[in-house]
Amino acid sequence: MIIASPDLVAIARSQIVLLTQSLGAVASAIYITENVAEGRSPELVEVAIFPAGAISLPEAFPIMTMGSGGLVRQRRFILPLIYEDTILGFLMTGRDDRDWFDYEQSQIQQVANTLAIACALDRRNQWLMSSQQRNYENQANFLASLLHQLRNPLTAIRTFGQLLSRRIIAEDPNQKFVTGILRETQHIQDLLNEVDQPVPLLLIEPASDQAILPAATMEIEEVDLVNVLEGVSSFASAIAQERNIQFLTNIPSRLPQILGNESALREVIGNLVENALKYTSEGGYVLLGTDVKPDTVHIYIQDTGVGIPEADIPRLFERNFRGRQADGNIVGTGLGLAIANDLVQKMEGSIHVISEVGKGSTFAVTLKRN
Repeated sequence: MIIASPDLVAIARSQIVLLTQSLGAVASAIYITENVAEGRSPELVEVAIFPAGAISLPEAFPIMTMGSGGLVRQRRFILPLIYEDTILGFLMTGRDDRDWFDYEQSQIQQVANTLAIACALDRRNQWLMSSQQRNYENQANFLASLLHQLRNPLTAIRTFGQLLSRRIIAEDPNQKFVTGILRETQHIQDLLNEVDQPVPLLLIEPASDQAILPAATMEIEEVDLVNVLEGVSSFASAIAQERNIQFLTNIPSRLPQILGNESALREVIGNLVENALKYTSEGGYVLLGTDVKPDTVHIYIQDTGVGIPEADIPRLFERNFRGRQADGNIVGTGLGLAIANDLVQKMEGSIHVISEVGKGSTFAVTLKRN
């Protein structure tokens, strides 16, 4: 069903004011329509009328192929709103005290042309909004189906990890890898649980809180930093070993608790470490360490990777921004650093980066001590 947006209504009313004040029209009405067929009366939707109920399209009004001249009947002026040879509506105006002069009819035609363009833009905007909404819903449905299908293999991996853990003695050096598998599968499960929460589709003003996971459910609490860093180190050392990269740590056995969110912090540090490993060549190293201050704790990730151009650093935490790396052969989405930065800000912390092309980068996450 065709409708008029508030913007179109506002434009129509402004044009009626123009007709009333400038040309002395005592009654005016603007309607929109669609599918105007020859020999049939159009179905009209009222956009604006002044005064209320003062003028309407005659029931017997003949619909034909009309030029821009419209129809003048006894001081009543009726003009079709035509855009690209399509009738989008009608403008009707009239007065009782005198006939319309040619120059006045020309001004009314200009009003009709303005309204025709406004109707066309309004209809196109509504179509685009509707199309965007459908695309958004299709993407949301696809994502929901994909996430649902991830659950079965995730359950299988967790089950295999649990069975494997029972068959490996605690002293076996491979036990830490099995523990890492179980920890990361639980992490994925926690993220999937976030998506289970029903969230309304928001098109015009999407909530930034829902653009990352975990999102609105994040609670700030005491976090055992050692536990988080040991967990990240477990999977990072395995990746580094596979890629022939040294993974080093400088993590004291005891660290003060920080204020944050354990799941979010694991996501942040894991992302930064994974990036460091991804952009470090074989034979290089990645160092994960901490620096304790009286009120804060700095968690730093240093690498000997390709480095970041100085021009890219100001935009480094923008979503979908990859800078010079977009032209390289290392795949990525440009989302990891943006998500990490959002999560750190939610924990009332900050991320800083120092980098030099060809020598490597250092990312430092600063969080408050409890």
